[in-house]
Amino acid sequence: MIYQAHRKILFYLFKKKLSTKERIAKTQNAATTTVLVHSDQYANWIFDPSHPTQGRRFINARNQFAKLMAESGEAFIEVTPRLATRAELERVHAPHYIDEVLSNHKSSQWSGNRPDLATLASTFVGGTLTALDALLNKGARTAIHFPGSKHHAQYDHSSGFCIFNDFAIAADIATKDYGLRVAILDIDAHHGDGVENLMADNPMVLTYSIHEKGIFPGTGNEDYPEKNIYNFPLVSKDSNLNSRGKGDDALLYGVQKFIDKLDTFKPDLIFITCGADGHKEDPLSSLEYSVDGYAAIAQLLRNYYPEMPMLLGGAGGYLPDTRTPEVWAKFASILATRITYQP
Repeated sequence: MIYQAHRKILFYLFKKKLSTKERIAKTQNAATTTVLVHSDQYANWIFDPSHPTQGRRFINARNQFAKLMAESGEAFIEVTPRLATRAELERVHAPHYIDEVLSNHKSSQWSGNRPDLATLASTFVGGTLTALDALLNKGARTAIHFPGSKHHAQYDHSSGFCIFNDFAIAADIATKDYGLRVAILDIDAHHGDGVENLMADNPMVLTYSIHEKGIFPGTGNEDYPEKNIYNFPLVSKDSNLNSRGKGDDALLYGVQKFIDKLDTFKPDLIFITCGADGHKEDPLSSLEYSVDGYAAIAQLLRNYYPEMPMLLGGAGGYLPDTRTPEVWAKFASILATRITYQP
């Protein structure tokens, strides 16, 4: 059975005039290695027991991903993260802010001194950079880091449960050290304001955020084409605000528009912020996506870019034992395999 979203994917790919023969040839020639960056220490990312962010979602996602990969008959390589270096953090963050976190173990996101969380915040950056290295230097086609994409973190302060902006650091390295063009697709329910702000003056980076209008952080309503900044705000809880709707069809349409931008931008890498907080059961948004809707997006991206190195980060998602790890694991497994997704 082909669901409506999948019919739209097939029609969209037909419009792009990429023949089946060309697609198969590209897929057969693509690199096959999938790398997952993971540590069981990620379970300790807990600001307090009642906080929406719970580290066990990373463990659950890893386990579900491993099961899906085994069922598909495909292998992956699991590697451990490292700490970020001071120089890496300073690529996008103020020195005094880095000191506040790493030396004083303080953040507006938690109470008191928390050296354990400060270390994990640095490890999250190191984990994403380990994933980036797998793409750039180890022949990986897909690199996955579920705690990745702390997309709200700003130059000199934390925001929205995010301490250091790992995707911005990774994009800075890929563009300035390797001369590569990076497109960042953010489908988290909340606008990726930190990545947008930190990458606004880098002409080698395109940012594209699909998010709910009118919720935190309250930005992301305008495009800045001269800076390769694009936003696709969807339905708001405030019915007086204009929007493009909600649900799987709206998400799919937004991603199609992202792909249209890439026809001109021509990236060398795609980073994906796969926020699961747009799911219809998540308490922090009202976008009403389904697991199948997320899966359809992963299939569209990998169908259209079979050879493209892709880096996946989890970002938001606040159902740690159910939908959040399910969305992340399924999305990651589709990017990583050659199996066509069947809902």
